[in-house]
Amino acid sequence: MRVIGPVAVVVGIGLALGAVAADAGAAPLVPERVVIVGRAAAGAPWTDRPTEARLGDDAELAVVVIGREGRRRVVVADAELAPLWLGGRAVRGGERRDLAALGPVRVQWSTVEPHGFRPGPAANGATSAFYANVSTEARDFGRWLGYDRIAYFERVLAPWSDAAEARRVAARVVAHEAGAMPAPLAGLGTVRYTAEVEVGGARLATPGAEATDPYGLTARVHRVSIRSGDDFVGWLAAYLLVPEVFGSAGGGRNHQTERFTGADCADVLVGALRRSGRADVPYTNVAGLPRFATAVASATALDDDGRPAAPITGVRRGDLIRIDYGGALAGHTPRAWDHVAALWEDRSDPDGPHRGGPDGMLDGFDLVIHMGHPRLVVEPLARQSPATVDVLRWRPRPGVRSGR
Repeated sequence: MRVIGPVAVVVGIGLALGAVAADAGAAPLVPERVVIVGRAAAGAPWTDRPTEARLGDDAELAVVVIGREGRRRVVVADAELAPLWLGGRAVRGGERRDLAALGPVRVQWSTVEPHGFRPGPAANGATSAFYANVSTEARDFGRWLGYDRIAYFERVLAPWSDAAEARRVAARVVAHEAGAMPAPLAGLGTVRYTAEVEVGGARLATPGAEATDPYGLTARVHRVSIRSGDDFVGWLAAYLLVPEVFGSAGGGRNHQTERFTGADCADVLVGALRRSGRADVPYTNVAGLPRFATAVASATALDDDGRPAAPITGVRRGDLIRIDYGGALAGHTPRAWDHVAALWEDRSDPDGPHRGGPDGMLDGFDLVIHMGHPRLVVEPLARQSPATVDVLRWRPRPGVRSGR
């Protein structure tokens, strides 16, 4: 059974029996807790901050034991973990000890993942199957209900092993709920890790699924976010597997989108833009996006197959597509715009002159990325039809000229 709690907990015969001494005159080295550190790429520093990397950068995770020699705090880690930063500070050589000083080490790694849909009734009275902080009922749509409770589960990824290589694992994004990670997007998104360590007569564990607050998992659970690039769309890919939370909210760094714990359709786009370097853009709703974007195409109707009533030209990857549903979903919300997506890939009719390739025109063949129920999804725009759409493009930072 995994030992959980706000700090690593010791089981069994007690720490005293797990203490070892560096030499006869030294205070015993007592393991107290374990932390996960990661590095974004080979040669990068190891740190207990979230591991954020690009796909293909070979990001890694490792375990580090924090212990005591008398009153002295020491960091017990494999020598290869260098340079090493904990709590925003470089660990100096004099405060390090080699993990071998604690004798045999056994490690087990697990992922900590959100359930896409709420597995039980909402604590805040929300009636949707997906998480919601606000009402989705027509009579009081958008009324604040309080933070919904996001449910998490753990899955063993690498079972117990005492091999030296078991102390490090690839920082991979994996999903254990059916359909959560479409094959073309494999490896992108966000997942969290927990590790259990048996060392020096103690069993220690990093925080896991129990470490939550009103916004979701806390920063004590090590986050791995893998993006496809450093631009807006690249960072948007890092939000794959983050659950939909309608009316996502929170102040400053506690905004659920900033913490990668939840997002709605507009917030996930703003969050990705902020990660790409535009922290000057605040979180807003679909109606508020034109404050930070330029109109590329005015409102145009799409038929059931996603064909526009008039050509929508000049679109680019990353353009924002606001959606007002028609057909059976007309009046889906009491707002002028129901939803928003971003252009993921410009495509065309496979039987047309461009043979499915890019044509610079928006229609139902184009792939869009948007917050679906219950996560981000990439799919043809036709699946959002019939609808009325317009197209926006993020404005550059003030003082920066827009390029083509």
